[in-house]
Parts: sequence; C-alpha cells; structure tokens
Amino acid sequence: MITAGTTFGSDVDDIHTLVDDPFGLMLQWLPPHDSELRPLASLATIGRDGLPSLRHVLVSDRDHTGLYFHTDSASAKVAQIAANPVAAMSIAWPDLSRQLVVRGIVERVSAADAAATYAQRSRYLQLLAWLNTDENARLPETERHHLWAEFDESHPTLTPPPRWVGFRVRPVTFAFWRGDPLGQSTRQHYRLENGRWSGRIVAG
Repeated sequence: MITAGTTFGSDVDDIHTLVDDPFGLMLQWLPPHDSELRPLASLATIGRDGLPSLRHVLVSDRDHTGLYFHTDSASAKVAQIAANPVAAMSIAWPDLSRQLVVRGIVERVSAADAAATYAQRSRYLQLLAWLNTDENARLPETERHHLWAEFDESHPTLTPPPRWVGFRVRPVTFAFWRGDPLGQSTRQHYRLENGRWSGRIVAG
C-alpha cells in the first residue's frame, strides 16, 4: 500500500529567531532522505472551475530549489497544473506540534529525473503506476486482484510507464508553524521578493 514516513528531522537551537535561509530550515525539518518511506504532504492546486483541489502525495525529494512529487500524467492535478502552474504543499508533525507550508510555482522535471525516482519506489508503488487506471478501478474486486497478480508475476522488473511524471514546487513563501503547550503558537513566515527572502514572526 501507499505508506509514508512520519519522522521529523531537527529544529534550530533558537526557534524564536528568523533564519537567513528558509530552504536550509526546510531541509533541517525534513528527515534524512535514505528510506523508501517518504513524508506525506497535502498538495493544493486550483481546479479548472476555480475551486481549490486538495489531495495527499509523497514528497519524492527536496533540495535547495524546492519540493518534488510524482504522479500520473492523466490525473486531475496534472491538468490543473498545466492550466495554472501554482500549488501549495503542507507537511504536519502533530505529535511535535510542527507544520510546514510551502506555496510556489510548479515545474515539470526531466524524464530522466522522473525515472530515477521511479526506481526508488517500492514494488507496490511501481505496480500502481502501471495499473492505476479508471478502467481497472471499475472492474470487480476479484478481477482487479487477478489483473494485479498477473501483471506482477509477468513483470519481474519494471520501468516507468509513459504516464509517470514528476514536478517540483519552487517556493515563493514558507510558513514554519510551531505549537507551544504553555502558550500561543507562532509561525515564521518567509516571502521571496525581488530575488531576496524576507521573514517575519506572526501568530500561529
């Protein structure tokens, strides 16, 4: 099944002081990237009807340019991104009272980069990328299970299907939310303006 890690990385020593590099803080909050279990993020896009659309995706990777996710090119989110290439992503760690929200511009990654991510996916997710279609979803459960098992057995090694695509959300804002069991929660909000990051502390 689709499984995700819930591990938090680490925080800065002084959580009450703004940082110079919000990307660095993002990378610090996210856990080490050495497992097939990825953080689960909510991804918000704008539907063609003008209403927001929300779902959860695995964070495929992260670096000093943004957050990455991968999906099926036939999905609704891909059509929405094509029409309006902006999105917001949010990752929450409720037990630690931490939440990260990123808003930004969405860019498609190269086919080679997408293929490299596919190779890191679990066997289940590799199979899902091939078999997750509307036609298969309408089959009776026993037929879906038979189709899955048959495809799995006949394809010991898998390469990405043509529909497999990857995207990067390049942030223009960051919000680092921190809860406080003894008082008010706070949020560090960073915005990119004229090529430079500015930050402020606001109510959580």
